[in-house]
Amino acid sequence: MKKTFAALAVLGVSMSNASAQSNVTVYGIIDAGISRVINSNGTRTLVEPGQMLPSRWGFRGEENLGGGLKARFGLEGLLQNDVGGAGVPTGTPSTTALFDREATVGLSGGFGAVNMGRQNSLSMIAIIPTDPQGVAFAASNPNILFSAGNSAPAFGAYGANNGGSAVRQSNSIRYTSPYYKNFGFAVMRAFGEQPGSTEKNKYESVAGFYHTGPLNVAAVATRMKNITAGEEVKSYIVGARYVRSRVTLRSTYSTSRVDTTRRKISVFGVGADYLVAPAVTLTAAAYNIRRTGDMNDDAQEAIVIAKYALSKRSNLYATIGAARTGNVVTATQVDLAQNYVAVGSDSAKRFTTGMQHFF
Repeated sequence: MKKTFAALAVLGVSMSNASAQSNVTVYGIIDAGISRVINSNGTRTLVEPGQMLPSRWGFRGEENLGGGLKARFGLEGLLQNDVGGAGVPTGTPSTTALFDREATVGLSGGFGAVNMGRQNSLSMIAIIPTDPQGVAFAASNPNILFSAGNSAPAFGAYGANNGGSAVRQSNSIRYTSPYYKNFGFAVMRAFGEQPGSTEKNKYESVAGFYHTGPLNVAAVATRMKNITAGEEVKSYIVGARYVRSRVTLRSTYSTSRVDTTRRKISVFGVGADYLVAPAVTLTAAAYNIRRTGDMNDDAQEAIVIAKYALSKRSNLYATIGAARTGNVVTATQVDLAQNYVAVGSDSAKRFTTGMQHFF
């Protein structure tokens, strides 16, 4: 259950009567699982946070300005509850941001919404509702790694992310339209803030959305440049979700291409949820990842997830998954089964049990 307090009580500072009327919502997820990962060259057991969903904490605030206009802010940071840490080191030089997942302020109304700061890319916004396995195992999920740009070895040099993951963009502004006859769109620009040219480390993206009844569709086109503006990566994503009674179907396809090296990485995924009982959900998903252009490689992943709801806020889960790569993974290549198949291996199995709690 989310907790809402007067901003005065939360922040512990003096405010004017007008600002004291604003409310702040404190929320979060604590997720931890124990995994047994069997690679072709060894086995390891580990406790990790954020298996079904990344552990996080955050604050949201909103003020009604009248006439349908609202001011809002959002602050959200990663929690590493296995070691008691917060935030994630990213970039060059490495910096651990307290609110690495979101730090935005903006306005919303009948015109739509405008937000500025650090926020999810449009690719990630499209992936969240359409990913075949429900964005589980974010650190190794092919869609999050390659469709949304979370793989730092593949995408860290591009966009306004200071050398870290491209799944979120700093120094950005995003506009999201209201829906009209089931259609909506969004545009986003992030500034590299490099001297000499606005092209350096820039991020530009546009998205279209369609929603009617049980069907949701999202399509995104993005381009990002590196620090010299001499190299560009272009990516395209389309995803869909369809809900029918006890069944939810999800599918995505994405491709990204670097113009100079011609490296192309494509991801196709398909999955389904089945509500077995009010408290029990089964999920099955599979992905095919392919690299062409500069070299040929491929990978396949499959997973089955069983989730049991103890309450509206607490879940237990168990998963069985497997992955394989066309080439033996080396330390110098982009691992298409990143954080899953280890260096020196070409296959892996993963067994996980865990719990998540929402507050």
